[in-house]
Amino acid sequence: MSLEDKKVSLYAANKLWVDARIDVEGKLLIQGQDLNNGEYEYMLSVPEAEIPKVVAALDGAPGDDVLELLAAHGPEIVRFGEMRWLKSLGIEPGFSSYR
Repeated sequence: MSLEDKKVSLYAANKLWVDARIDVEGKLLIQGQDLNNGEYEYMLSVPEAEIPKVVAALDGAPGDDVLELLAAHGPEIVRFGEMRWLKSLGIEPGFSSYR
């Protein structure tokens, strides 16, 4: 399985699902679906060049699998807020959403 085919769950409870994957361009995508007040879906994207910041923030070493690290820390990242967490690392993620 290539990294582009791999998807991990960060959180799945209370009508909220958050997953992460690497797209074919090498970007990290964090996608969420919240069914608490109707349906709300969102996606955050992190450029490939910024992924080492995410790995380091999760106490990983260069070359560690960012998806495995995210999955291991998923609940606390989601509780903090994925967008707020990424911004706290100095990353300005791309964002899109729809209801």
